[in-house]
Amino acid sequence: MINIIKSLNYSARRDTVIWIVIITILIMPLFMLYLSGMLNPDTIQKMTPSAYFASQEMGTAFIFMSVGIMIFASKLVAGDAGDKTINYEFMAGHSRNRIFVGRVVAGFLWGAVLVWILMMLPLGYLTLIYGWGPETKCTEVLFRCFLVIFPIIRLCSLNIMLASVSRSAGKGIALGFAVMMVVSMVASVIQELLGKDITYPTGMTNAAFLLVPKNSKYVVINGTTTAIYDTTVTGEMIWKTIAVSLIFSAVYLIVAYVNFKKKDRD
Repeated sequence: MINIIKSLNYSARRDTVIWIVIITILIMPLFMLYLSGMLNPDTIQKMTPSAYFASQEMGTAFIFMSVGIMIFASKLVAGDAGDKTINYEFMAGHSRNRIFVGRVVAGFLWGAVLVWILMMLPLGYLTLIYGWGPETKCTEVLFRCFLVIFPIIRLCSLNIMLASVSRSAGKGIALGFAVMMVVSMVASVIQELLGKDITYPTGMTNAAFLLVPKNSKYVVINGTTTAIYDTTVTGEMIWKTIAVSLIFSAVYLIVAYVNFKKKDRD
């Protein structure tokens, strides 16, 4: 299994598309900060991690992160489906279970762990440059960012299933993008017509709920009026995010595994 993971990592590190996605994900937050500076020359001087989170730009950046999850997970799981690499893995003595688990682990390493690290980088370098800032509480924001790993795992599991079932990285990415568009439209329609927010039923809305603060109040700090955002993490937010994400992830992976076993026997 370790050899399978190493082989997939080796191929991924030499995949031009994957590097383009990584560079795009790295540049996108900086690009949004640059646009903020262009719209208001003083904004960039105040773009602390706290202001970055309070401005909801981290939530916007997650949309691009989601596309990265689709691409990474699909390519690691089924990027070599067309050249029948799996046949060589069988010939090398690997069992179906090890092949499946190896591909899933590689998919999570790239589609979940790497994306989460890339998402956290702006908080790190902005803290080094400007300090945290007064708009939000550091510990609460960081805990929210920690909780986001669970919706990320859920989204990654979904795209692992789609790529595995379709036996194609391209089809997996296309299906994942289609699902994201449908979820966005349905959530918008329900919010407009019923005035209700969808939070936990989908990974995208769950992540947005964690990364986009809504309530705020103005207070005077050192003679300056500042908007303070509510980033409180409730017990319901914690257990529902973790439980729902893990349940859906398990369902997606079970479907992928059953389909993988069945197709390998054909």
